[in-house]
Amino acid sequence: MWHAQVVVLRIIALLLSAPATSVLAQGDKTESRPQPAKPALAEAELLKLNDDVLAATKAYRESLERLLAIYERDSERQAEQVQQRRQLFQKGYISKLELEQSERGLADAEAKVKETKLKIAEADIVLTEAVGRAELLRLPPLTAGQYMETAALIRYEGGADWSLADAAKIERFFSETFGRLLPISALGQTPVHDWLKFDHRNALDVALHPDSAEGRALMAYLRKAGIPFLAFRNKVSGSATGAHIHIGKPSFRTASP
Repeated sequence: MWHAQVVVLRIIALLLSAPATSVLAQGDKTESRPQPAKPALAEAELLKLNDDVLAATKAYRESLERLLAIYERDSERQAEQVQQRRQLFQKGYISKLELEQSERGLADAEAKVKETKLKIAEADIVLTEAVGRAELLRLPPLTAGQYMETAALIRYEGGADWSLADAAKIERFFSETFGRLLPISALGQTPVHDWLKFDHRNALDVALHPDSAEGRALMAYLRKAGIPFLAFRNKVSGSATGAHIHIGKPSFRTASP
């Protein structure tokens, strides 16, 4: 598992250190300056590295799934032991210390399950955003107010002066509309974005599928308010999660040192 993670990190480092030729950089070009051959070759290399990221991350995710199964079995075993020892303690057959040792063992086992599930979710983010990066590399840039939808993603180039300070009004809209809290998966920069070297300092990720009723309602609200967003559909075989709505400008460029 550790070897697979190292492979993922090395490939992502190569991907993000390579010359950026994404649609975000194309806005600086003019018609009098046709795209030279060298950036086109760099884009092809980026796409190849992106494929390597997908393959390596899938292997890493599979290793996490196997590890999760082991941790879940251990957690079940620890839970049974705690139940048995509680009965024995009530009957006076064992000490409170022995019971507490079993309870700590269960807590540790449950923590490992939770941590591994979080790592799987992070791997799904890598997979989904790698697909999105490949898609963006092939698409023309958007102008202010333009909306674009493909099989892998949905993008709206809103012209509003967005910042994380405006997140509260989005949360309020969602809770008033659906009667529950907005399922925020990332608010600003997180360790995952540090790992991927994505500048996510002024962005908000919401764990909603863009094709769900809630996702569609949220995107309609964002468009009405002029707030830019990038919604990722999940088109990665073998991954059940990862779809989300990224509120703010795309975070595909490497963060400034």
